[in-house]
Amino acid sequence: MQDFFSLFTKIENPTTEMVVFTFILAFLCSATIALVYFFSTPNTLKTPNFIQALILSSVIATMILQSIGDNVAAGLGILGALTIINFRTNFRDPRDIIFMFASLGVGIACGSYVFTIAIIGTTVFCTLVMVLKYSQFSIGNQLIWSVRMRINDESKISEIDRFLQHYCIKSSLEGIRNPGTENVFVQDRDYLLILKDDVQRELMIKELSKNGIEVRRFQNQNNEYTEI
Repeated sequence: MQDFFSLFTKIENPTTEMVVFTFILAFLCSATIALVYFFSTPNTLKTPNFIQALILSSVIATMILQSIGDNVAAGLGILGALTIINFRTNFRDPRDIIFMFASLGVGIACGSYVFTIAIIGTTVFCTLVMVLKYSQFSIGNQLIWSVRMRINDESKISEIDRFLQHYCIKSSLEGIRNPGTENVFVQDRDYLLILKDDVQRELMIKELSKNGIEVRRFQNQNNEYTEI
């Protein structure tokens, strides 16, 4: 197989069969990365679109690399054309950025006819992802929730801690804001939560409200829709 792949290295005029093989390999590698992402990441409303982006990005990278080849002028022209496109997608999870880089890396490797690196790289990357999924560094398939609570009594802080211990597997205080005046105590507290049961989030909100704790935001960290 190594001898077969070596025939494709640094080819100035690739045949149609070689180009088709390159795109197919890029698609298969990126599809493997996308499947690993799907099975190792909490499912959200944005997951299907991101999976499509993972697959298509490698195909685009392959096409660009094959178009450039060793032509520096063509490379500069394509680079200038790509600057017209503004990518405004926000990656809230750094892990998503890593998967996007992996897919682009596969496309670059295939477009450069370095098929051995593309295949071995995809295999190693996906294996490490699954190993980490079942390691102590994994959060499993639990969703991460971003919550903002407002309190007007300092004693309510202990109440929040009690509710978090009851409903959450893990919780982290991310920030504190004081929108009130010097004479009036008002505090907004931002948390990241992993709930024991995501279905119970509405019950948690109701109980917090009954205890004088206002929930101003309760949303999935990877979801742009506010859920309160």
